[in-house]
Amino acid sequence: MRITEAMLNRTIIDSINESKSYLGKIQQILSTGKRINKPSDDPLLISRALELKGKLRDIEQYLKNIHLASTYIDLAAQVIMEVGTLLNDVKIIALRESNATATADSRKSSAVEVASLREQLLNLANTSFGGRYIFAGTRTRTVPFTGDGTYHGDEGEIKIQIGENHTIVINVPGDRIFKVTKDIFKVLSDLKQALENNSVEDIRNQINEIDECISQVHRWEGEVGGRARRIELFQNRLKDMEVQMTKFLSSTEDADVTKVAIELQSAGMAYQGALAAAQQILRSTMLRFFE
Repeated sequence: MRITEAMLNRTIIDSINESKSYLGKIQQILSTGKRINKPSDDPLLISRALELKGKLRDIEQYLKNIHLASTYIDLAAQVIMEVGTLLNDVKIIALRESNATATADSRKSSAVEVASLREQLLNLANTSFGGRYIFAGTRTRTVPFTGDGTYHGDEGEIKIQIGENHTIVINVPGDRIFKVTKDIFKVLSDLKQALENNSVEDIRNQINEIDECISQVHRWEGEVGGRARRIELFQNRLKDMEVQMTKFLSSTEDADVTKVAIELQSAGMAYQGALAAAQQILRSTMLRFFE
């Protein structure tokens, strides 16, 4: 087959363009540090990289959810612990005033103290975070307890996803803590009344009631503490997965800079060689044209 001048010129131009294109690709890899910058670079690797990035986004969202869940659960645990401490203080008052050495005046003074502790209990039961009441069930914008101890929340549980197939309940409806077996508000009110009435028998009867209230609160301390431990385990597991997947992603799409730099040098030399060869061929062609 006879090679025409047009065919030769086209071959030269194609060779130059190919060298230039390869040089540009290597320059882009070196500038981005990534060996795949568009799907056509390597469809298999880009697919794997996109899958890993998707999983990393999921992990990031789960970790954000865990942070929110931890905040709710830790706050609830702190409040429940404070309620337990408050009830222990109430019990000490009841034990002290059930003693034969106590007087009517001391019991009246203790009645005022119990009333103050009951007010503190109400404040704890109405704890809010970010404008939402943590013991109101799903009615988080509603104040859960009024002054007489009536519950205005609901039984709803708030669940947050912390893993691909895992959710956790982050709230505790307040009536389960403060009213489920014993109405803690009523027990404190009854103790206050017994102290005001100077009734040793009624005061002593309230000690058992207070003990049951303490047990009721302790059960929820254990429940919420278990949730906190579960959250911590998931958080640690997700962080480990995040580290591993980040490494996999790096090994998939990151370029070996040293190797690419050598390839860039070679590609540059090849491009310059193609230009030089083209120049020589075209010069020779022009000389033959003017003979």
